[in-house]
Amino acid sequence: MAEKDDETLKMEIDEIMSTVDAIMEKVARVIPEDKPETDGQG
Repeated sequence: MAEKDDETLKMEIDEIMSTVDAIMEKVARVIPEDKPETDGQG
């Protein structure tokens, strides 16, 4: 039982990490790195 829970947890973490990676990519495109002082006024 515990082993199966560990596998499920790893799968969920992998899904979350890939989702976070996708979000970070989108954010990186939205916020240009050369303008750090935008403060939501873009």
